[in-house]
Formats: sequence, structure tokens, C-alpha cells
Amino acid sequence: MIVVTGAAGFIAGNFCKKLNLHGFKNIILIDDFTPKNKQKNWENVEYVDKIQREDFFHWAEKNVQHIDFIFHLGARTDYFSTDSDIFEMLNVDYSQRVWSFATYYRIPLIYASSYLTNAPHPHSLYSESKITFDKWIEKQRQTPPFWAGLKFFQVYGKNEAHKAENASYIYKICKKFAENESIIHAEKNIFQDYIYVNDVVKVLYYLLNHTPQSGIYEVGTGFARPLQAILDAIHKVAKTEQKIQLEYQKEESFVYQADLTKLRKYAYKQPFLSLEQGVKQTGIFLFSPQLLTQKRR
Repeated sequence: MIVVTGAAGFIAGNFCKKLNLHGFKNIILIDDFTPKNKQKNWENVEYVDKIQREDFFHWAEKNVQHIDFIFHLGARTDYFSTDSDIFEMLNVDYSQRVWSFATYYRIPLIYASSYLTNAPHPHSLYSESKITFDKWIEKQRQTPPFWAGLKFFQVYGKNEAHKAENASYIYKICKKFAENESIIHAEKNIFQDYIYVNDVVKVLYYLLNHTPQSGIYEVGTGFARPLQAILDAIHKVAKTEQKIQLEYQKEESFVYQADLTKLRKYAYKQPFLSLEQGVKQTGIFLFSPQLLTQKRR
């Protein structure tokens, strides 16, 4: 069986559907399944059982002989939260327990890290918690038989709605365009590495089947793009006269770009969608048919 934590979330929900497409139905979903706004992320997934997050370890001890692989994709990802206790509990303590369980029972493990761990200074309690866990991993002498920590850059695509303010810039800007906004206010001009969620789940699926060299991998396209590039891509996809302007509150610029050297050398070598291709895919779910088909005058 394949255990997927965070199964009601964005990346994990898409990954479970990917597993189903390839015939995997022996999936155990782990998460807090009470939020109604996440239900569509898992309700159409075929699975063996659905376990509440706090019950996972009790269930796992009884079923360890059936567990073949663990994808620990669950985390508290609220960039704006100031509740340090919840980050410590879910992103650090819970993750350490998952690692220890996988190590003790010799189960392959993949876990979600974040590109924000590369920043010179943590920007949030979320990024601090991810840094804490990654550093803890580096000190462990005992490990699962195969493990990978994936530093996801900004992932975007279908089923982000529940993330609200924590959704990707691409999703939020596409949504504002669909709602006929004319001006978008941004604090800074950020050059970001945006990777489409389908490409992320392809990497996860590859690692499930190939288990290359263990370690931490950066997962993005390898190209940082400015916010303006998102607008340009939207205007190309939605062929209307509607335009959106960007207004920055500060002149500062930040660049976040994945280094794919290790991923390409030891693991996944297939190309990723460009920003323009990914925006087109995202727009299919957000833009009305009229916006997608109406020609410019």
C-alpha cells in the first residue's frame, strides 16, 4: 500500500489522482478531512482507507507489513499564520515521527520541503519549520532505505481554491483576471520559479518507480519569471481586450529559482511545462469559455 499524507491538499490530491490513472488504488489517505472546501481534492480518488491525521501512527503500527511507500506531503502551509505551536506540531514533530517510523520499519519515504528553506532569512513560521526539519534530517545517521526531500518551488494549477491567500501567484492573478480586476497590487517584484502541479506529480511518480540516489532535490522549472510574465501569458491565453496592470509597493526584487543539477543528474530528466503553457492549463479551469475563445478586436 502507498500512504499519502496531506491527501486532502493541493499537491497530494493531484498525486493520488495520478496514481489512480496508472492503476494504483491501494492508497491510504492521511489528513484532516473535516474542511469542506478540500473535499473535492480527494472525494473522486479511489483508495483503500481514509485515516484522520492524528490516528495515523496507531493505524500504521497495526498495518506496517502492508505499507510499501510513504509520501509525506502533509504540512501546515499557511505563510501568514503566527501560531508557532501548530507549525512545531505538524511540520516538525509529526514529520520527525513519520521519518522515524519509516526508518525503523525500512519503508521508502518522500517528504515535501520548500524552496523557502533556501532564503537567506526565514520569511515566515512556515519556512522556519521547514528549515528546522531539513536540518534535523541532515543529522540523522539512520535513514529509510530510500528517501527524498523535495524542495518544491511555487507549485500552481488545478484545485488551489481552498488555499485562499496561500495560493500561487499564478492562480491568484488568473482569478483576478477572471473576476475583471484591472489593477493588481504587489509588495515587490518577485522573480519566481513556477512549476505546474502535473509536472510535480510526475516527479513524485518517477521517484516511486525508480528510487534513485537518496537526498534533497530542488523541484522547479529552473527558470525564474517576473510577475509581469504571468500577465503577458494570461493576455495571450484569454484573447480579450481586458488588461491588468501591476503596481508595486516597493522597488525591491527577489529571485527564487530551482537548481536542477541534482534532479537531472540522478533522477527526473523530462522537460517541464513553461510558464506560458502552464498558465494556459490553469486558465482552462478559471476562465469562462467566452474569455478563452473571444478574439481580440
